[in-house]
Amino acid sequence: MKTLLSRTLTVAILSCLSLLVQAHQLQQPTPIDNAVVAPIYRLFDAMRTHDQHKILGQFTDNALLQRITNTGEIIDTDVKKFALSISKNTAKLDEHLLAVTIHQQNELASVWTPFAFYLNDKLSHCGSNSFQLVQVNNEWKIHYLIDVTYTGDCQAFVAKHNIQ
Repeated sequence: MKTLLSRTLTVAILSCLSLLVQAHQLQQPTPIDNAVVAPIYRLFDAMRTHDQHKILGQFTDNALLQRITNTGEIIDTDVKKFALSISKNTAKLDEHLLAVTIHQQNELASVWTPFAFYLNDKLSHCGSNSFQLVQVNNEWKIHYLIDVTYTGDCQAFVAKHNIQ
């Protein structure tokens, strides 16, 4: 009886450990995922340092940058003008990505991520980004970025989406 109970307990513990390992592996980005999101993280690093050239280096030559307003209007922004405006901005800019989701096949990837944007260390706004990335000459580049701001309570939004 003790042996059977011991075996049952051992199997249960091993099963739980196996499930924990599998869940951990599902949350860990693969090397491909890391390469896909690298230009996104470099973009936000470049925004923090106000580095126009590093910002531009994360985009394809004919990239599109858009925002959906609260009224549903889609606003186009020239990537070069965006990079220039960030480089001239003296405020501390810090965008935090939350709950990053990646879909990738061959040279095309889609990244969806809620975000929280901090201006001078104060939560300014939040919302969601949708990135389309392409692999050009073995390097991932952002080809399309559209975002939308959340109109509700950003603290609650961040709490809901912050899975780190």
